[in-house]
Amino acid sequence: MKHSQFDGVVEMYDDSKLLKQLSRNIVDSVHLKQIKQALAFVFPVSEPDDSRPSSLDIALILKHLGVDAETLISALLSDPRLRASLDNYKIDQQFSPVIANLVKHVNWLNTFKECTEELAYRPAEAESLHQMLLATVDDVRAVLIKLAFRVQRLRGLNHESQKMQQCIAQETMDIYAPLANRLGVSNFKWEMEDLAFRYIDNKSYKFLAQSMSDKRSVRETYIENFVNYLHNYLAQSTIDAKIVGRPKHLYSIWKKMHKKQMQWNELADLLAVRIITTDLSKCYLILGIVHNQWQHLPHEFDDYIANPKDNGYQSIHTAIIGPENQVIEIQIRTQEMHDFSEHGVAAHWRYKEGSDQDVALEKMILSLRYLLENRIDDDTLLEEFKTEFFSDKVHVLTPDKEVINLPSGATALDFAYVIHTEVGHQCIGAIVNGHRVPLSYPIKSGECIEILTDKKSSPHLYWLDHRKKYVNTIRAKSRIRQWFKILFKDNDNNIMVSSKHLQGIGEREIVIGRCCEPKIGDRIIGELLAAQSIKIHRDDCLIIEDEQLSHATETKIVELSWGESSDKDKMCLHIDAFDRQGLLQDITTLLNQAQINVLKANTETDIIDQSVSMELTIEINLQGELDPLLKKILQIPNVFQAFQIK
Repeated sequence: MKHSQFDGVVEMYDDSKLLKQLSRNIVDSVHLKQIKQALAFVFPVSEPDDSRPSSLDIALILKHLGVDAETLISALLSDPRLRASLDNYKIDQQFSPVIANLVKHVNWLNTFKECTEELAYRPAEAESLHQMLLATVDDVRAVLIKLAFRVQRLRGLNHESQKMQQCIAQETMDIYAPLANRLGVSNFKWEMEDLAFRYIDNKSYKFLAQSMSDKRSVRETYIENFVNYLHNYLAQSTIDAKIVGRPKHLYSIWKKMHKKQMQWNELADLLAVRIITTDLSKCYLILGIVHNQWQHLPHEFDDYIANPKDNGYQSIHTAIIGPENQVIEIQIRTQEMHDFSEHGVAAHWRYKEGSDQDVALEKMILSLRYLLENRIDDDTLLEEFKTEFFSDKVHVLTPDKEVINLPSGATALDFAYVIHTEVGHQCIGAIVNGHRVPLSYPIKSGECIEILTDKKSSPHLYWLDHRKKYVNTIRAKSRIRQWFKILFKDNDNNIMVSSKHLQGIGEREIVIGRCCEPKIGDRIIGELLAAQSIKIHRDDCLIIEDEQLSHATETKIVELSWGESSDKDKMCLHIDAFDRQGLLQDITTLLNQAQINVLKANTETDIIDQSVSMELTIEINLQGELDPLLKKILQIPNVFQAFQIK
């Protein structure tokens, strides 16, 4: 399956042919001279048998993106074989300070240690991302060149060992593909994902590639006939548009298979076309014509023109039931939108200052700078980057109508931590569109959210229990974990887990698995040991996996969750009151402030005398806390009776 429009290495680096290719559409005489001069430096050091990516290949990749001349020249001069003979001062003098600065940043990124065949490459991976972000906010073009180096690295990865292939591929999925996505360079994103997928899960890759290949001619014939019909149909309305079949990438198909729990041939949207027209108004005119001619699927409609993605992507997405009852995905966009969709920030320099592309680039840089400046630790930097920059978004409003963007699946408590760390720490409740909701409520686009706080309140350990889904964003989890780290006065960045941090383990002695060093907030499991002790591991601990494979009957594993120790008393309260608006909210706010967990609540209202009876099942730390709690409940307006049910 073809991954890109890469045409292969130019035959023996033919200098005249390459010069002609790289000079195409460049009119500035200074830049044309500099390209020729840069090639004169690179040609003598290029060796076809050298496995390292050549800057000649990198320049061709970037030329296809349509980058500006300075980026192209800088890419040529960034060849690793030139470092010894071409220093930064010489580049500054013979080319320009801008090009010299770009080359310096690319060389800096290229000299950073890439992952090795060792299993533990995470610290180096985090530092690599840190350097990439620094380079991005300085001059994003340096990162474009680095991404092109990674694309070429993947293309030649078949000559490496299997461990190195998997290591480079995983690093690509963790850092390079998400960064390409954030910068809007879909050409790089799709190719890197497909090539990395090939090495991470070769068996699935081959099966899917072969399955798709078997039916390719049938799909291509169908799409060709549909494109011809649609083109003639639009021509009847005197609409000029280019219509092409859109390739479906293997990795995106594989992800959709897993998300929908389907086989590839059960997916309804393997057929896709793209309509590129001249101006914005025609996009919506074409949409109306298409929907008028064929039945569309409402749940598959997205207007990313009116609501662009965070990386600046704009297009109308719809899906119709076409001939022979086949579902066809259709994208509608202008040529300018298409250029930006395919090339992202690489297309930025083609458009005037203040354009949509210019604004999109500024937003990208700001979001990356925010991530960089709010770095908590290496794990947070990596996970937040992957989760929040490579996922769908929801757009919600504060009470002041400020728009806040969060990753899809974020909760009301996640929203509180986005507003401010202290707002999250002191959160006791949330109101969505005027209605009280649990802190674990998954927020939806368009909702208005108000956070209720109390200065005496603080985070709860059970917020970190992944099964309860109080928080789903990395930033919120990290802030909560950091708060507990300070609370427990741990100075070595390795919080010691004890029985007071876990639920359901009784009086067992706690042993920390040094193989994986679990910290508060990690997903954990317990290994039952002799003498009433339990060893705590991260749930992805490789040692435990090996033990289970080799000693399946001897290793007893239990699932654990975070929360205050289970030595709490469970009791039932009865409350009688005269009904009024906000009564239940006042009672639950009081319980939240007292850090009391409500397990169950039943209410019954007498519509004749407007009285209400409540039964609440709660968890309370000590029996001695009950009387003060009941007195506080009785102080709530309209409550006339509160007692414990024995």
